[in-house]
Amino acid sequence: MKEIACFVSPHGFGHATRAIAVVEALQLIQPDIHAHFFTTVPESLFKATLTNFSYHPVLVDIGLVQSSALDSDIPSTIEQLDRLHPFAKELINNLADICSRCSLILCDIAPIGIAVAQHTGLPSILVENFTWDWIYQPYVQNYPKLQPHIQFLKNLFAQADYRIQTEPLCFPASRDLYCGPIFRRTKGNLKALREQLGYGDKALVVVTMGGVFQQVPSYQNIKSHPNIHFLFTGQQETKQIEENISLLAQDSNIYHPDLLGIADVVVCKAGYSTVAECCQAGARVISIGRADFPESGLLQRYLENRLGGVSIKPEMYLDGSWVALTSELLLRPKAAAATKNGADQVADFLRKLT
Repeated sequence: MKEIACFVSPHGFGHATRAIAVVEALQLIQPDIHAHFFTTVPESLFKATLTNFSYHPVLVDIGLVQSSALDSDIPSTIEQLDRLHPFAKELINNLADICSRCSLILCDIAPIGIAVAQHTGLPSILVENFTWDWIYQPYVQNYPKLQPHIQFLKNLFAQADYRIQTEPLCFPASRDLYCGPIFRRTKGNLKALREQLGYGDKALVVVTMGGVFQQVPSYQNIKSHPNIHFLFTGQQETKQIEENISLLAQDSNIYHPDLLGIADVVVCKAGYSTVAECCQAGARVISIGRADFPESGLLQRYLENRLGGVSIKPEMYLDGSWVALTSELLLRPKAAAATKNGADQVADFLRKLT
């Protein structure tokens, strides 16, 4: 059995699902690969796709602290970065001991994995469509205490042995591989799932915030569209709250890529994993931007160009004015589904290193 280590940022679920997709693709061509995941993302997310892995709950990255699915808390982010950086020697030593039998260390985009790789002499592979120093830079004018962290992270990211950049990309850098969107594969019978949900002939609009809980916005506008069923994911419980509105619990056993695969329209926070999985589905998309998050606008433009998506601001989501757009999108044909998964390109690259 061959072992690899994966250090995964707990910022949202997108970095975890991207790492999961890569390991899934790698295990398809090398079934004996055992992956060690180091992260505080819930273990259940990994279990939904993978079986041959170990889970190590450890804080490996901060990213941006989120006060809600659509808002970031920069002062709290700085406080947590101050506690984590620079990495404690004892932490590096303990992680290095666990990784001692691994053949490589994959980082998405938790930079501590690069430090552990240097300590062990293992090759480090950085997978990214942005790095945290790039994300933090626009905030420096108002929060100068971020500057030392930007420099620390920039230096560490530059020391990765291999760099893989993925589409949709935020900024180009010197790299060893550039690949298409990375997504978890659908795995169920999509027609059967649609029948299981029991919405009949109604069009299905799936609303997702990338796994982060967000209260359902004003839904008076939704009730005026009885021929469309609106399903809000990532909720605290599964239940129907109106004739055409349902909630789906975050711990539901419905596989998220399958759910996007049967959606007639996806309404989403513009985040990497949802964007990539919408590409797999060729989905009609309404994406919600976040003015305070540098990646957001780039992902929205990608959805507009790749899938003919419609971009909205958080205010439109919260006041319900986005609902009218769903009827307009339903009149449009779906875009062509992605035929290539960037995860396969990354897996082929990693296979040569294991």
